[in-house]
Amino acid sequence: MAKTAHRSQYASTAQLEKFLNQAFQTTDRRQVCLALGEAVRAQNVTTIAVASGIERAHLYGAFASERGPRLSTVTKVITALRMRLVTVHSPGSALERYSPQFPVHGHLRYRTPAGVAELLNPALETSDLRAICSTFGEIIRAQENVAEFARRIQIGRTRLYRSFMGDRSPEFTTV
Repeated sequence: MAKTAHRSQYASTAQLEKFLNQAFQTTDRRQVCLALGEAVRAQNVTTIAVASGIERAHLYGAFASERGPRLSTVTKVITALRMRLVTVHSPGSALERYSPQFPVHGHLRYRTPAGVAELLNPALETSDLRAICSTFGEIIRAQENVAEFARRIQIGRTRLYRSFMGDRSPEFTTV
């Protein structure tokens, strides 16, 4: 039986971008991974593999596995798709539930959703894993009660700290 080439349901980059944005807005890791996997197939796995420096076999498995990909895989694929990650304020987010309700100054502003976006977007724009992880680490350390923050997002405090230290590539689920 002959295999037919995967036909993209996305006639344009704008349609693909809309599809990915909808998946990211769900904040459901499985939805995001399925969408990224579909985007890779829609844009040709071999092309994305070459552009991202990730083996084809890994691309197929990374977005279909139960664990999901590492942040490094996601950033490389997003870059290969000629897109970028950005943060936007999401009312009712875990961060917002215990952010101060008054104006803050200096590093304290990184406890607010707008402050987090202000700090994180430049790092995301670079697609540099070290810069992204360092920025996440700074945001975590700026939280008034890291233990409470970790509890609310259901990640152990130690794991949260370690995920964004050094040359590690955290699991996408942690991000």
